[in-house]
Amino acid sequence: MTTVLLAGVPSSPNLGDGLIARAMTYLIGMHGPHKVLHFDLTQGLSQEEDQALQQEKAQPHAYRLNDDSLKKRATPDSLRMMKAYWLHRRKNSVLSTQLKRLVAESDVVMIGGGHLFIDTYLTFPLAVRRVADEARRQGKPLHVVLVGARGPWSGPARACFRGVCRYASSIALRDEESRAFLLKFDPSLADKTVALSDPALYSQETFASLINRQEAAVQSKLPSMRSADALSAKEGGGIGVMEPPVQTSTSLKPIIGLGILDPNELRRSTSLRWERQTCAEWWQEIAAILTGKGYEVRVFTNGAESDNAFVEQMVKPLCHGLNGVSFYPYPRTVDALVDQISQCGAIIAQRLHACLPAVSMLKPTYGVIWDRKLSAIFHDLGLGGHLVDFNQPAAEAVAAMKLEQPPSALFLKTMERKKNQLIGHMGRILR
Repeated sequence: MTTVLLAGVPSSPNLGDGLIARAMTYLIGMHGPHKVLHFDLTQGLSQEEDQALQQEKAQPHAYRLNDDSLKKRATPDSLRMMKAYWLHRRKNSVLSTQLKRLVAESDVVMIGGGHLFIDTYLTFPLAVRRVADEARRQGKPLHVVLVGARGPWSGPARACFRGVCRYASSIALRDEESRAFLLKFDPSLADKTVALSDPALYSQETFASLINRQEAAVQSKLPSMRSADALSAKEGGGIGVMEPPVQTSTSLKPIIGLGILDPNELRRSTSLRWERQTCAEWWQEIAAILTGKGYEVRVFTNGAESDNAFVEQMVKPLCHGLNGVSFYPYPRTVDALVDQISQCGAIIAQRLHACLPAVSMLKPTYGVIWDRKLSAIFHDLGLGGHLVDFNQPAAEAVAAMKLEQPPSALFLKTMERKKNQLIGHMGRILR
């Protein structure tokens, strides 16, 4: 049995990263029995069951929005880089010890998937270099698998990523824009670098048993399972007070899921800027328009603390008293996130891994633009017409959406081609 070391960020509080790890494991498993060791680039050996149990036991707490002070924005990047290197030396020493053992146990080392080739003040550049250096030291094959790459990169980050890529036997980016960006820095990588797609396109298969249970519940007319534990906006926004919402419509229209991101995250990833209040009001208008059309609306997040806080403090109060709108509990596990998405008939969301599971389930899906990776992958999938942004009036955005239209034959062919490319590439690595 081949042992694969998969280095990514499966322990991230943004559950989309854990979803990626699960989908990658599924892709590996499609090529016969393999043992997969999950290593979190910033936290170390990941035991998914222990992590899920830990998260489920986590005590409710007051949700705090990320600080957006002038002092924080004025902190020089050089100081942030020094902190990333010097303040984490002890933890990095522990990670290096773990990594040495895990690489020794593995037959092949993979870095992926996710948005890993970004310069988060050297955190990711140093982390992926640590994995590549250990694989090189022990003579183990290294593959960069289904990652996103975006700038800007500092000089030290370029050196780290270039060293990783030059040692890697193969490099698979998850969109054409990422490939073009990487090759701009090092054209010599062209022969071993391909652009494929994101492993979350296999969400339907990865979580088939969970999704099938949910669909069976809906078919059996068990609405309590379809909307289990959602918090009614009409009943107010007390933290931790969960109850099923009343189904206010007898319409057969699909439930629409709104996957919301704290707009302050935009500052880390894009030059786009929208104020939190503006975004909260836009989402409230979207919800009001949809319920006015007879849809039920469910609000959810990917579990990141700042997203939860934005919904709790800014979106939920605006939706207070709005019939037909309810809020899912903030998910603590990947299964909980997938379950919430699967309960909806269509999705309007910001985070890529709120959108792609719905795309995989062939649900009408609309992405709210906030960074290049989401728009690039939507365009690669032929879904460029399914992108909206906060500059569009809410009424105009909803009017352009076809929330009950099945996927086109052209899209289905594109999906099949992309998925075949993913599984074929993984097979070549594991041969």
